Amino acid sequence: MKMIRSFIAFDLEDKDTKENIQKFTNRLKQNQPRIKLVEPENLHITVKFLGDIPDHMAPKIYKILQEKVNDEYFKDNFYKYELRGVGEFRKYSVIWISMQGDTQVLQEIKDIIEFELKKELGIKKDKRKKLTPHLTIARLKSKRIDYNTFSSFKNLINKNKDTSFGNFTIDEIKLKKSVLTPKGPIYSNFTEDGFKD
Repeated sequence: MKMIRSFIAFDLEDKDTKENIQKFTNRLKQNQPRIKLVEPENLHITVKFLGDIPDHMAPKIYKILQEKVNDEYFKDNFYKYELRGVGEFRKYSVIWISMQGDTQVLQEIKDIIEFELKKELGIKKDKRKKLTPHLTIARLKSKRIDYNTFSSFKNLINKNKDTSFGNFTIDEIKLKKSVLTPKGPIYSNFTEDGFKD
C-alpha cells in the first residue's frame, strides 16, 4: 500500500503580498544565513495536517472537500484577509505571519472537515480543536543559529509585529501532497485526475 504525506490548506496566491513577504524573508536570511525560508510558490495556510495516508484515501478526501467546503463556502463567494504581524513559535524555530479577518469561518471549515473525515474515513481529529490561522514563512533550527547576530534577528521580528504585508483572498481549499527532498518539500495539489505536480 502506497502512502502519501499530505495536508489540507489554502494557497497564498496574491503576487504583491508574496513579494512583500519575500522582501522581509530576504532580510531574515541576511541576518541568519542558515535559516530555511518557505519558497514563495509554497506559501500556504494549513487547516489540517494529515501526515502519511494511504493513496486510495486521496480521492475520497478530495470529494469531501469539494462537496462540504468548496461547494458550500466558495461556489459564489470568497473571503478576504490581511497578513499582518510577524510572530514566532518555539524559541524562534518557526517564523510566521498572522491572519486578520473573519477567522471564525475558517474555524467552521476546519470543524466540518474534522467531522467528515472522522465519520467517512476514521481519520482522527486534531487534539488542538482551535485553529490559529497563520502563514509560516521560515524555520530555524537551534543548531543552525548564528548567535553573533541573533539579538538583531529577534529585534527585526519584534519591529514587525504590526507590519502589514498585504491582503489576499481565499476561494478554494486544497488537498496537497508533500514530498520531502534535501532542498526542501515539493508540493502538488490533488485534482479530479489525481495529484498535479
